[in-house]
Amino acid sequence: MNPPRNTQAFPVEEFLQALTSQLDRAQDSLAVKVRAGRPLTWALKDLTLDLRVFVEVDARGRVLMRSAAPNEEGASTIHLNLTTITRPVAEENTWSAQDDTDPRSLDDFRASANIDDATQRKLEWMGIRTVGQLRQVSQQGDARRVAAMSGIPALNLQALLSASSRPAVTSLEVVSGNDGAPLLKVHGANLSEGPNPEVLLDGDIVEVLEHRPEQLLVRPREHHREGPVEVRVGAHRATGYFRLPKRDGVEP
Repeated sequence: MNPPRNTQAFPVEEFLQALTSQLDRAQDSLAVKVRAGRPLTWALKDLTLDLRVFVEVDARGRVLMRSAAPNEEGASTIHLNLTTITRPVAEENTWSAQDDTDPRSLDDFRASANIDDATQRKLEWMGIRTVGQLRQVSQQGDARRVAAMSGIPALNLQALLSASSRPAVTSLEVVSGNDGAPLLKVHGANLSEGPNPEVLLDGDIVEVLEHRPEQLLVRPREHHREGPVEVRVGAHRATGYFRLPKRDGVEP
């Protein structure tokens, strides 16, 4: 009789991230010892692990592992081998967030785009985890080809691409202008296209000082304290809410 299950299944990527994070800390400790004048006596090059686990797949398509209890039958043995990698190789083969034109995650985007679990799972299997990656892949190749490779219906993919091109406000930041007056930075995606976008604070059109697709800098009017933000780009709009700090002793 097998013992009761008393361990929790965990995603493979979380296990690898936890393991490599601890190895990174070990390497940092070695660096401290070297700087302290102690000779380097050992270094980790390769690490091999044999794991006895039960493999499961959840509803989102994630592969989960559960450690086998002592004498528990039916477990699989997974051989895991970690080796060193150079910085140039890591940079060449790793996605850079700085190069992403729209770093919104699919989790944040799925509600507005009506992405179901199956579609998100297929996109993640293709390595697409942000809205910017989705648009980049579809721009580099024919959308119908991407749909065929991913198994996502072409009409659904076109709807996702259409939703990804709409403006979105993700956060707002208050900064000081050269004269000390508060300015408002609007962060988001697709906030600018061609001429200056139109920005309204609490229903009033305000001056746009700088504009980029991912950021706008606007000048609130003297009476503005807090209220809704509306960014109009073509036929589409995005909304948010702003709150300015008190000025001249007046509470917002």
